[in-house]
Amino acid sequence: MRLIARLPLSNNTYLEPVGYRCQIEEIGVHCQHTMREHFSNGRQPSTVIGLIIVGVCFFLGVGLSYIFNSTRPDPFTEKRGLTQVLPTLTKVASFLTPAAIPITPIPPFNLQKITPKPPLQVGPLIGMIAPDFSLKTLDGPVIQLSDLKGKAVLINLWATWCPPCRLEMPTIQAAYQKYKDRGLVILAINFTAQDNFSDVSTFVKELKLTFPVLLDTTGDVSAGLYAMHSLPMSFFIDSQGIIRNIQFGAMDPARINGYITEILPKG
Repeated sequence: MRLIARLPLSNNTYLEPVGYRCQIEEIGVHCQHTMREHFSNGRQPSTVIGLIIVGVCFFLGVGLSYIFNSTRPDPFTEKRGLTQVLPTLTKVASFLTPAAIPITPIPPFNLQKITPKPPLQVGPLIGMIAPDFSLKTLDGPVIQLSDLKGKAVLINLWATWCPPCRLEMPTIQAAYQKYKDRGLVILAINFTAQDNFSDVSTFVKELKLTFPVLLDTTGDVSAGLYAMHSLPMSFFIDSQGIIRNIQFGAMDPARINGYITEILPKG
């Protein structure tokens, strides 16, 4: 295919370059001749100059395009010599596969196990831990309440001048004989701060009491730790040291047996 570019030089005269080659000197000569004719006819040179610029740019573009296309390698020719390389897939064990990490089902939460219970308070009320103390007995040895943990304990506050105390003592003695082999301990705390030692000794011998009788000479245990309201007053403490029942006044056999049964060690 041949591209013919025609450039007007004069009236009815054209320059026809063959292929991509053109004679730049002839274009200059003819351009001078054409401009001279136009000037002699009184024409403005702007149109001629514009045509010259367009023509020069066109032929320069064609020439550069020819030079560029003749030296550029053919991409299709290069591709024919390439060897196709296919990707190779390698199976890699994932950490999410069951074989890598066994899935262990999570059991449902047990709120009773993870919710901590508030610590029990120490005090002379039901549900509280019985206040610890140590007192000297009528026979001389000292007894401490915390040493009796694991046993059922009945604390009885009393005095020799208290008629209800004298009334219930035989019932307490009978319960002691019945339950002492099953883990019952009875501590009869005498309010010695308002009593005397000789009267206490006579009282114990007269009623033939065999359980320990403790002497509260200062009243700190009876009136202080156990907030004594009246006499007699009894506290039923289980094997964990927790107060389960409190009795104000004298007790009959049915009530004392019922309260003792509730606090006896299990098994």
